[in-house]
Amino acid sequence: MRAAPYTRLAGVYDAIMGDVDYDDWVTFLVDEATRRGYVGGPILDLACGTGNATRPAVARGYDVEGLDVAPAMLAVARARLPDVTFHEGDATALALPRRYALVYSVFDALNNLLDDDAFLAMARGVHAHLVPGGVFAFDANTRAGLRDLWGGRAEGWAGDVYYRWTHRYDADADLATVEAHCDGPDGPFTEVHVERPYDPADLRRLLTAAGFADVDVVTYPDAAPASDDEERVWAFASRPA
Repeated sequence: MRAAPYTRLAGVYDAIMGDVDYDDWVTFLVDEATRRGYVGGPILDLACGTGNATRPAVARGYDVEGLDVAPAMLAVARARLPDVTFHEGDATALALPRRYALVYSVFDALNNLLDDDAFLAMARGVHAHLVPGGVFAFDANTRAGLRDLWGGRAEGWAGDVYYRWTHRYDADADLATVEAHCDGPDGPFTEVHVERPYDPADLRRLLTAAGFADVDVVTYPDAAPASDDEERVWAFASRPA
């Protein structure tokens, strides 16, 4: 059964991603944001999915909200964190009622923005929703990462869920496609996901064009300046005070 992206996957996503170091990633993002001026205040987990990166910040006592475009993913997040405000919305058309001191996004969620226009719309919306001096932090897959992702295939079992993900990168289109086939308690399905890579130079260019200052693109976990051959990079940028 072919399903729309992030619909059927919502029911098995957390089982498959059970080994992802969300806690460590959020600690890294908050620590590095603090080094860049974050002193507390409300946080938005952008493209929050099922809330895996929302939960660590909530556990640390932060005032956190989440936003995602996929209702099925949000249903899982709301069940997991019933006291957290989750917004259904498009990251390229942000229109939320409050401003945040920190906006973060993890696990290559922003690679789902497939061209400069979409990325700039998202970044400008984030800029508008940050308080002066607020920080935007996220990770992204690069061209090196998407060319070589999993060697083209990932397969295994997560509890009673079988998954087989196949990957191809089209250099001419500068896009990667993943076919995610899963078979779990609710039966088999396949979702097709497309990502665009973002190298350090792309991120610096686009974040600067969106009005951000002090743009840094670094590695994890040492926060060293990222080179062009990194497979995944982490970006930090500030709204001018």
